[in-house]
Amino acid sequence: MDFDKIYQYSAELNVLYAEDDKFIQEETLDLLDYFFANIDVASNGEEAFELYSANPKQYDLIITDINMPIMDGMELIKKIHEIDMEQVIIVVSAHNEASRLIELIHLGISNFIMKPMQHDQLFNILYNSCKAIYNQKELIKYKEHLEDDNKNLVQELSQKNEEISMTQQVSIEAIAAMVESYDDETGTHVRRIQAYVDTLVKECNIDDMEFDTVKELISFSSILHDIGKLMVPKHILTKPAKLTEEEFEVIKQHASLGGKVLASANELFRAKFEKDSFLKIAADIAMYHHEKWDGTGYPEGKKESQIPLSARIVAIADVYDAIRSKRVYKDEMSHQQAYEIIKEESGKAFDPQIVELFLKNHTTFDKIFNELQ
Repeated sequence: MDFDKIYQYSAELNVLYAEDDKFIQEETLDLLDYFFANIDVASNGEEAFELYSANPKQYDLIITDINMPIMDGMELIKKIHEIDMEQVIIVVSAHNEASRLIELIHLGISNFIMKPMQHDQLFNILYNSCKAIYNQKELIKYKEHLEDDNKNLVQELSQKNEEISMTQQVSIEAIAAMVESYDDETGTHVRRIQAYVDTLVKECNIDDMEFDTVKELISFSSILHDIGKLMVPKHILTKPAKLTEEEFEVIKQHASLGGKVLASANELFRAKFEKDSFLKIAADIAMYHHEKWDGTGYPEGKKESQIPLSARIVAIADVYDAIRSKRVYKDEMSHQQAYEIIKEESGKAFDPQIVELFLKNHTTFDKIFNELQ
């Protein structure tokens, strides 16, 4: 990441940083000092909230640890959002706290960094967050001058809204890539899944009004299909040997855990805007992409049309990529082998209609895999 790209959006921003570990605090400040106009530091949540409540509008960005004395990060976030629900907050947390992601999503955090912090991950998240804050500030400025130059402003507002939307999308993609890195993958798995799914969705001519309404969101929603893996112990997830029955049962829980996380987040959106967001589709995909057409999948043993169409599409994309990819417990297989396996599983693991779409476009799958490794 080019530091100047971050600096163009961060240079005038004020930050409140809460971290009780002095070593991590000093190390992180050495990285942050270059980017921001001012950084106030607190060693626990209570100190951070005193600084914040004195003048809430002074802070553009909050960066906070979760485990802190006196007042922890969870309580700090709740108190800050009682004052300003729009406050941008980045949470720093250890891998073994990933199960708290559900509550953090409920609290409305902007992003999530795993400890130990990787510099590239920190810089990417700072870039996305600072750009979003910068664009929001610009958007407010444009709205304040609406009466002066309405005609030109409409076009510029549209562009800024598009940039904010894109920044949100990039943030979601960063979270999806973080899930893959937790699974010792490169992060390109989610990009390939999105491309495979996009190929199938474009070819899908199912006469279904509901599908027509959401089809444009399925490929983007698919990148969160494995978010539940953040709540699976890493030593099981990356075990370089055959799993025991008990371990496999733990692994299987990632589908329902991920589905519930995303469904809960969608309910918050629905409560405020009285409609579903893309998170509803993402929740269906996360929950049901391991279900099988014949009812032998998990977590609920759904079959045929009981399985949401979005999940049936992602199931083929996910299995194709798993077959082609080298993992700690298996070697990669060829495109032809993946083709034969998916063809054989038509009507068993997979929806026959979606398998036909795959067979028709299988060379595109091979091209995507080779280009996005």
